[in-house]
Amino acid sequence: MTTWQLLKSNWNWEPWVIVLCVALIVSYITVTRFRFTKNTTYFITGVLILLIALVSPLGMLGHSYLFSAHMWQHILLLLIAPLLLLIGIPSSIARKALSLSPFGNFMRVLGHPLVAWLCGIGAMWIWHAPTVYNAALESEGLHIVQQMSLLVMGMIFWLPVFSPLEEWRLTPPFATLYLFSACIGCTILGIIITFSAVGHYPAYLNPVDSLGILPFIRNELYLTPELDQQIGGPYIPTC
Repeated sequence: MTTWQLLKSNWNWEPWVIVLCVALIVSYITVTRFRFTKNTTYFITGVLILLIALVSPLGMLGHSYLFSAHMWQHILLLLIAPLLLLIGIPSSIARKALSLSPFGNFMRVLGHPLVAWLCGIGAMWIWHAPTVYNAALESEGLHIVQQMSLLVMGMIFWLPVFSPLEEWRLTPPFATLYLFSACIGCTILGIIITFSAVGHYPAYLNPVDSLGILPFIRNELYLTPELDQQIGGPYIPTC
């Protein structure tokens, strides 16, 4: 087996993922009345990245074999896809939606910088606590909750910086402080995981090799559990 063979195989076309992505695109096109703008490009790109994160071999590797692959998936789910989805929302649509009560009031609370910061950083710390992380690997239902919560928390996290409404955005100095402090929060988590003893996530120590690719990962890619954790730790999603 080669790396290319590994990457072009094992795509997992889960029906719920396809339905979710199609629903997002159809809803967006309907709400924007089929007008194709720069925002549309951002939004559809965000949906495609979400699709890749959930159905590509990255998801399979992260769930069953490699902690580092799971971290790359989390980068896509928490940072990149949410950012593109958020900046893809036209300001006119956002303003109309936020004028509705109680939705608008609820979003104003979530869009407060402190609340948004805690949502983004809290999601990373909670889902990477060994007990919670391992439980998500063992339960498909909880794993789906993990993935969707990272997406939602990611959009909330980006609100104070890239909100569709300019008046909701932090000024550049405060936006810089917001992002820098978030980087510090996630970097601390990454350092803890990188330099902690291997075994916090036991599923990666001796994976159930249902696809027969473990010898390739260990012997050809040289990804031992120790190296895998050391690679994955620094990639704990940061801004």
